[in-house]
Amino acid sequence: MTTHPDTPAPAAADVDRMLADRAATSAEFLAGILAAGMLDAAGQPSKLPADLFPDTDPDVVQKIWNAAIVAGYRMGRISARPQWDAAGLRRLRAELANAGYEAMSGQVDRSLATLQHPADTSTPRTRP
Repeated sequence: MTTHPDTPAPAAADVDRMLADRAATSAEFLAGILAAGMLDAAGQPSKLPADLFPDTDPDVVQKIWNAAIVAGYRMGRISARPQWDAAGLRRLRAELANAGYEAMSGQVDRSLATLQHPADTSTPRTRP
């Protein structure tokens, strides 16, 4: 779609509203995917997160869920394109190590080691 050069550009407030609406629509879509994913992970509706811990304060379950969803989202982004995020993984590994989280730092280190197989980066040998 092209616009005529004399057509005025939309006002910043209009662009802001359009983008905010787009974000809200996208969030609604993602909420549906998240709901389906929660059920897929739990296996059946009776095992959804709050029901997994019937003896725990529902507010505590919600706080744990909120932290887990953020971690899961970040993990998905990193694992989807790990070859593009090696620098980020190295930075996070260093922060973990500097904070004394050696086990977690080691886990990130193992992930870094598997980002790219040496055969994927070496140049093929030519026959003499």
